[in-house]
Amino acid sequence: MKIALSLLTGSLAFVVSTASATPISTGLFCIAPETWEKTLLTLVGTFVGASLAFLSQIALHKKQEKKTELLAAHRILFCLLQQSNFVTIFHKQFVVPHAESVIKFIEIPATLERDLLKNLYDFDSFNFLLKSTEGRKIMYDLYLAQENYVELLRLINERSQRHRELLQPKMVEMGMTNGEGVLLSELKEKLGSLVVETMVNATNQMLTLLPETFDKLVKVKATFRAHAVKYFATSNFTEFDFPESLGLLSKKSSPFQSQ
Repeated sequence: MKIALSLLTGSLAFVVSTASATPISTGLFCIAPETWEKTLLTLVGTFVGASLAFLSQIALHKKQEKKTELLAAHRILFCLLQQSNFVTIFHKQFVVPHAESVIKFIEIPATLERDLLKNLYDFDSFNFLLKSTEGRKIMYDLYLAQENYVELLRLINERSQRHRELLQPKMVEMGMTNGEGVLLSELKEKLGSLVVETMVNATNQMLTLLPETFDKLVKVKATFRAHAVKYFATSNFTEFDFPESLGLLSKKSSPFQSQ
């Protein structure tokens, strides 16, 4: 804006100095230098005013755009925090207590249904990530991490439903309170091979996806935050870690081991 104003001022001075030298003749009329000078000043002043207003609007738009982008970046980080926090809490409350059990598929309880649309970031607000190759790569990683998170919630819901509707009624029918001290073959005989295999597979899938999802969320949080710090030229972004992941990043054993 300062450069444009300087150019306009210089042009105005040049025109005025040129127009002041001699009268302007237009056929029957002869315009005095001072009249011509006033006319030019008015025209150029109007042009300068309109130009400055236009440049001001551009600057205001850029400022508002940056503010919107900044808010979107904070929302993304907050969603990543919520998603990561859910994974660690679920792991700590429902998986860790049965980490050494050979019948995890029974002992990991059914949970309340999780909302698949909760704590998700909106990709419509990711425009600033599309401005660079690095940003587009991070957007792709954010998409994959969130897809993993949603799939994990779906698996948790599906397994819990099968636990309630398929496993528990069968255990009640057979008079079983738990499967402690029972061999796999005996469980299959009492509960039925289909019930046992269905629950083992559902539990295996859930436990496999838990660390994969957490790993993706932790990594993309770090890369996204670093990109945001560089793009917005500020480090005023949420920083969070999960030091008590309780082995969530380590390789998981199978939820059921044959005896």
